[in-house]
Amino acid sequence: MSGVGALLVSCRPRQWIKNGLVLVPLISSVSFRSPEAIERSALAAVAFTLMSSAVYLLNDLADREHDRVHPTKKNRPIAKGRLTVHWAASASLVLGAAALLLGFFLGWKVLMVIALYALCNAAYSAGLRREPVLDVLLVSSGFVMRPVAGAFAIAVRVSAWLFVVSLLLSLSLALLKRRAELVSLAGAAEGHRPALGGYSLLFLDQLIAIVTGSGIISYALYTFQSEHGERLVLTLPFFLYGVFRYLYLVYERGAGSSPEEIFLRDRPLQIDAVLYLGAVLAILATTN
Repeated sequence: MSGVGALLVSCRPRQWIKNGLVLVPLISSVSFRSPEAIERSALAAVAFTLMSSAVYLLNDLADREHDRVHPTKKNRPIAKGRLTVHWAASASLVLGAAALLLGFFLGWKVLMVIALYALCNAAYSAGLRREPVLDVLLVSSGFVMRPVAGAFAIAVRVSAWLFVVSLLLSLSLALLKRRAELVSLAGAAEGHRPALGGYSLLFLDQLIAIVTGSGIISYALYTFQSEHGERLVLTLPFFLYGVFRYLYLVYERGAGSSPEEIFLRDRPLQIDAVLYLGAVLAILATTN
């Protein structure tokens, strides 16, 4: 693997799909009719892609010793020695600086959100990842910051319910990932991720039930109280199927270690996402 290839793998392009959350305000506010709004939203998504790549490099640098004894993470370029610490650190700084520069171009509010995202992840890598519960809260915060940055980029107000849903469902994903790690790594779990020593399957299942159920209720309330009318409730079946399908894959098929991998490999989940997005766009386009 070449140095460029190793760097690209370390930037985890499969996880860039998460940055699509930046576009949520563009869709929910029906601003997709404005070329300027589309351009600014796209630039905000690029900024988050750059910063998230910088963060992934930082995380791999901090985790390289643990990754070397992990059954799958040992193949990561930094842990494997295919990407040197010097080049990984330099690339992380360059990507982070480019993201901040782009955020500055989009406005100080977008810049502050991107900087806060970087700060939270730096704190996570520096040691807060060892703290149970706090570790998943920090991971989930990034999912909320993305639509916040998207809203600031195009200066629109977004329903607080969408941020609540983003937080609760991202917490559910993070907890499900911890559960999958706890099951797959068994007795060696704490050695690979110190925070796992503070979790049990019973505790995780309780938290997952709480946040997932709350997320579903929050989304249902949003559809009823949306400024776009109650027709958004028609998207609820697609939303429910997506949540239930994901839970099925984790609990019955043993998936869950990587949310983006689950989505990219599961065709029913992909079809549901397309149908859900199509329904949302169709409803919003005919109610404004």
